Amino acid sequence: MRLYPNISEELFEFPVHLTHIITMTVIKHIIGTLVFSWALLCFATGAYAAPLRLLVIGDSLSEEYRFEAPFSAPDSNPLQANTRNWVEILAARRPSFFSLGGYQASLGSYADLRNAGYEYNYSIPGYKASAWVELLNNPGLNLPRILTRLELNGDLGSVNAVLIVAGANDLRLGDTDAQHNVIRTNLVSIHSYVRANAPAGIPIIVGTVADIGATPLEKISDPTTAAASRQRVATLNANIISDLGARPNTFIARIDRITDRIHDQVPFHINGTEFTYAPHPENPPRHLFCKDGFHPSTVCQALIANEILKGINHFAATPIPLLTNREILGDVLSLNPDQPLIDFISTAGDDHDGLPALLEFLLGTNPSSPSVALTFSADGSASYRPSPSALRFANLSLLQSQTLNNDWVPVPAANTISFPDGSVKIIPSSPTLFYKFAATPNP
Repeated sequence: MRLYPNISEELFEFPVHLTHIITMTVIKHIIGTLVFSWALLCFATGAYAAPLRLLVIGDSLSEEYRFEAPFSAPDSNPLQANTRNWVEILAARRPSFFSLGGYQASLGSYADLRNAGYEYNYSIPGYKASAWVELLNNPGLNLPRILTRLELNGDLGSVNAVLIVAGANDLRLGDTDAQHNVIRTNLVSIHSYVRANAPAGIPIIVGTVADIGATPLEKISDPTTAAASRQRVATLNANIISDLGARPNTFIARIDRITDRIHDQVPFHINGTEFTYAPHPENPPRHLFCKDGFHPSTVCQALIANEILKGINHFAATPIPLLTNREILGDVLSLNPDQPLIDFISTAGDDHDGLPALLEFLLGTNPSSPSVALTFSADGSASYRPSPSALRFANLSLLQSQTLNNDWVPVPAANTISFPDGSVKIIPSSPTLFYKFAATPNP
């Protein structure tokens, strides 16, 4: 249960006259909107006529983490995975839209290279793109490979789309651009095999290659070397997008966006809830990687799920709703999406200044001593300075009115000046105006 389920939107009105007779009154506090609006998002999205059947050709990034306990389970309970990958997340959160076929829970349920899991999930741990090319085109006398190809060929006729997510196991951060380009060549070969053996025109989604240099296990300590390596991976993905993305009925899932975000967003956060980069032996939910320091944890897998859904939505008759940030935090990770605000409230007293906690949080004012939300100058201008870290959690906007009736409109951009320190100055567009803050937690 959320501790503060009714924190949603707070409106604050400030009449300002150029005669400088200024008063400030909180006239409206709307509660309950957040939970109601979010429920509409989750339950009013409608149902797909039939779940889109997807076949996956991949590696450990896509095999159900339930069967990868060496890294997906905590040290204290090594046989019980407490992290999930994108396949498991979407199976739980989008079952009306998305299917990978029947599910086998017991190891050894398949006679081929798959351990167990979903019927159309051909994700083989440790498999390189080059190994997939060999399996599909020249399996030799290797019976598990022969059986895998046989089963895959049969399933290609039963699905609506195919996803290829491979190549990260082939990646060597010290390789040259030419060596990296072999990965693209192998992805092209896998794509060509699918196109030749699946029904004509079937949509194929190709995932870009995750930059393993973003992981704790493979992170390069020297900044110059790390930057050069990252650029080579970016070049590889640009070539994949340029080549495969231009082919008929082929779409790209930008898996690389997640590793780019890990590189660039420090601290990594979702709506202000921060996550830890270093792995932990217990795989707690606020860590970016599983305990091996290589495989993405549940939070990153949820973001990968969204990139895959974006790829599917290029052709899906009914777009599949992406996972919202609040859904990832609350339903997928079992965290409280309002925790940043709750932490702020827990340290706050009541200063009786009329500013609700959400506004104090967003403006970075002290909740234990009287504060003002807008500061007015002799020329009639007003200014405020939101907290950059708090704005990760909620959106803050300023509206204006001349009558206090239903004529509230956003302050025109031409009447605002933003400064490098984050402060905003408002230049009045009329001799008499009322201002109103609107603060809404991010979805």
